[in-house]
Amino acid sequence: MRVWTLPIVALGVAMASLSMDDQPGEYAMRTAFESSLAAQVRSALDFAAETGGQDAVNKIREARTDYFEIRTFRKLYCMSGDKGGHMCAFAVDIGLRDGTLQQILLGRFFQRDDGLAFTHAA
Repeated sequence: MRVWTLPIVALGVAMASLSMDDQPGEYAMRTAFESSLAAQVRSALDFAAETGGQDAVNKIREARTDYFEIRTFRKLYCMSGDKGGHMCAFAVDIGLRDGTLQQILLGRFFQRDDGLAFTHAA
């Protein structure tokens, strides 16, 4: 009986990997989403610096309105996208200065040279 255990386990792993359709994993999705949010915050700070100077950026940072923390992230489902990558739904809790934002979002996750990237579905 032991002789068959390893081949059966290996076959199960191979079949599961074939049926996954190269979908992004939850951790990679979370990292891509968090990177996207961080880039948006950086863009907002850059805009504030251009229009209001360093004083405007300092005020934003003092008020902590640039703060966010991904508290929970849960992949719900993914399907192959028309433009490549995958359209995925996920539930996220984001800690903000004034509380927690809980949302279910839909977005496109796609592979770039530097890793998985995220764009919000329009």
